[in-house]
Amino acid sequence: MADQSRQGAAEETTVWVPALLCRRCVRLLSRHVRDVTGVTSFEVDAARGLLRVRGDVDAGHLRAALASAGFAGDRCEHRRP
Repeated sequence: MADQSRQGAAEETTVWVPALLCRRCVRLLSRHVRDVTGVTSFEVDAARGLLRVRGDVDAGHLRAALASAGFAGDRCEHRRP
């Protein structure tokens, strides 16, 4: 996973997550991301495999939340090949 930050009025971090996310993935990802300290809002673009997080968020905490949701590699862990 790669992440990029843009500075502005509200800090935004965009993280690539595996493309072709199913609904279960989106719900699981959402549950974990909204609990990360500093997240003020977020948006999941499942078609493009992107997660946009707004707020003062520590990148390490965000990566840990993604890993605990099963997004530690190039695809979610619950999907079968």
